Amino acid sequence: MPRPASLRLAPLALALACATAGLAHAQTGAVAATPSQVRPDVDKAYTQLMASPQVQKLLDAVKADHDRSVEDLKMLTEIEAPPFKEQKRAEAFLARMKALGLTDAKIDAEGNVVGLRKGTGNGPKLLISAHLDTVFPAGTDVKVKERDGKLYAPGISDDTRGLSVLLSWLKVLNDNKVQTVGDLLFVGNVGEEELGNLRGIKAVFRDHLDIDGMVGLEPAPDGTVLMLGTGSHRYEVTFKGPGGHSFGAFGQVPSAIHGMGRAIAKIADIRTPSFPKTTFTVGTVGGGTSVNTIAPDARMAVDIRSDEMAPLLETEKKILAAIDEAVVEENKRWNVNTLSVSTKLIGDRPGGRTQSDTVIVEAATRANAAFGHKTLLTGASTDATCRCRWAFRPSSSAAAARRAASTR
Repeated sequence: MPRPASLRLAPLALALACATAGLAHAQTGAVAATPSQVRPDVDKAYTQLMASPQVQKLLDAVKADHDRSVEDLKMLTEIEAPPFKEQKRAEAFLARMKALGLTDAKIDAEGNVVGLRKGTGNGPKLLISAHLDTVFPAGTDVKVKERDGKLYAPGISDDTRGLSVLLSWLKVLNDNKVQTVGDLLFVGNVGEEELGNLRGIKAVFRDHLDIDGMVGLEPAPDGTVLMLGTGSHRYEVTFKGPGGHSFGAFGQVPSAIHGMGRAIAKIADIRTPSFPKTTFTVGTVGGGTSVNTIAPDARMAVDIRSDEMAPLLETEKKILAAIDEAVVEENKRWNVNTLSVSTKLIGDRPGGRTQSDTVIVEAATRANAAFGHKTLLTGASTDATCRCRWAFRPSSSAAAARRAASTR
């Protein structure tokens, strides 16, 4: 008897999909040792999955859809989508999702494109997402160009390729009339890059409280498994003073730019641990009105990151203290107290880690092996960071793993 087209979704089936996907911005080095072996239930489930004629048929169908998928890739890439300006690309992506069978798909209040492919019931709900925005500003030439058999364009990899892969998976499932038990929530989300602050994926989890697991489609080298979410805090820092003429007011008023310069110098001297990797930078600066004016205002943006939250918070504390000290010193330099500073948190990405001995990490390792890839456990800051502290609900245990290859 042939297997019915009703695959049960569970952590192992998820990781099988992950093996072909990858995750973006991954660190080059390992953050944990790759499991030397996986538990018997995981290995058994994968053996059954890879032996399934239906699974092999689906994998072949994905390969066969490559050329068509590349056309989606070109079309979407050539619609610019800088942070907070994803609307046109969202509309094009929505049209493609509807054309491929998700007729009820829509753009939600945050700007995400969301479409639900219903299962037969009694299965977990799986989120499959790729982000619509790119890091490149408005006005960037996004025309796709081909050289030596490769396609080049700003944002074509991160993350437009993820969007086209998501559409390909949707097409293949529908063309082959695969009826999953669990629901599949297909999402093209906004706000992953720069100051988007994961606003899109945060809204998805806020509005869909019944999500059990997530596949985030992003580019990375073969075999990469993201099991650590790098946390980050970003600050906008504004210095304010009375300002004045560079000659006439000299010695009477402090300079906002000089105060900021003191702060930057102090920040530059801060030491951070190399493990867990913890970093900082003053990424942008601005201010002043003219070359012959004591600056009444200045501003800078600070990025702080770490693979663990404790050193991130400690570094943040030192940076904020350095800023306050710089203002005190600049005021003292001129025996005034008219320079002030304010800080605003403009980016807050949670950090966390999935342990390497969990079912989902072992499943991803086994999935990589099935495709001939050696697993590298690494970390990054992506949409997955939004829920990096969990991969599946507690019910996703070894028992759930054993059901991964079962059918109805």
